[in-house]
Amino acid sequence: MTRIAVVSDMHGNLSAFEAVLADARARDVNAIWCGGDLVGKGPRGRAVVELAREACEVTVRGNWDEVVAHPAAAPWQTSEWYRDELGDEAIAWLAALPFHHDAVLGGAVVRLFHASAASVHHRVRWGAGDDDFDAMFAAGAGTGPVPDADVVVYGDLHDQFLDIRRGRRLVNCGSAGNALDGDTSAAYVLLEAADDLPPAIAFHRVAYDVEAEIAVARAMVSPMLEHWIAELTDGRHRSRLSAP
Repeated sequence: MTRIAVVSDMHGNLSAFEAVLADARARDVNAIWCGGDLVGKGPRGRAVVELAREACEVTVRGNWDEVVAHPAAAPWQTSEWYRDELGDEAIAWLAALPFHHDAVLGGAVVRLFHASAASVHHRVRWGAGDDDFDAMFAAGAGTGPVPDADVVVYGDLHDQFLDIRRGRRLVNCGSAGNALDGDTSAAYVLLEAADDLPPAIAFHRVAYDVEAEIAVARAMVSPMLEHWIAELTDGRHRSRLSAP
């Protein structure tokens, strides 16, 4: 049995990330994959990057990672505060993250990326039409020429779901630091593969000390402070930016 925990969208929330990692390790995972958006919104981007570099076998880049690491080429801008907090080494690591990761688990090709096969900024939501659904499994502008996948796991939406069509599985792992589905706990997904069968998919939620994380944000005077507090408190999306 191979167990892979997939986390995404920590957004500088170290407390939630630590809680998720502890829960995943207690389930005897073989590896941890990260779907990006380690930074932005929350205040502890550098600490989250350091922990991801230590704990995650695979990390792909998210939209916030790209905007912070490559601001000149970004489709939208955020505060320079996040780059200052990260420091040069963490920014360079984010800038070098790959777009996607492919692996064979059991009898399936599993692909991990942040938002879609097209771009870290191109969003595909729950209930998308068949054309958008199919495009998630095929080669896209972001992936380059690759074979079609059987299972795609991604983040970006801060919500958990499984969409199965024509034998293919589209999995959103939710957010391990900034859940926006009305549940304030941290989220991740576990893939379990055995023999030649497609991996089983299990969604998990983990409670963490939200108030402690808010206290850190207040002390660090992060630029999205009130917005961040509101989202952590009620688990609902508050941003006017193009990306959560």
